[in-house]
Amino acid sequence: MATAELILSDLINIALTGVEKRGTGSLVINLMNDSTTFMWPETIEFDLKTAEREEDEDIVDFLRDLLEEIETNDWSKNVLITLISDAGTRTFAVEAGRCQEGLRALAEEFIG
Repeated sequence: MATAELILSDLINIALTGVEKRGTGSLVINLMNDSTTFMWPETIEFDLKTAEREEDEDIVDFLRDLLEEIETNDWSKNVLITLISDAGTRTFAVEAGRCQEGLRALAEEFIG
């Protein structure tokens, strides 16, 4: 559990750095292809247009939902971390300094 909390703390710090450098957005961790990136609204909108052109409804839905999460997040308290795995895609609002609660929420979603 302690190792998992340290990992989540690192992810929160990476997300905070992304917000500081780029503005609002989400740290996106794709467990399907082992990639991690910080996505902000401008890049999401570009990818959304591409997905719409290619008629990829799964990606369109994901990106629209992500934009909504970014728009509705309480940035005074939370950063966003999005996990993509074979179990699905989910964006979590994680409060910095509350790693244990954030870890439980992530674990409950993907252990199922």
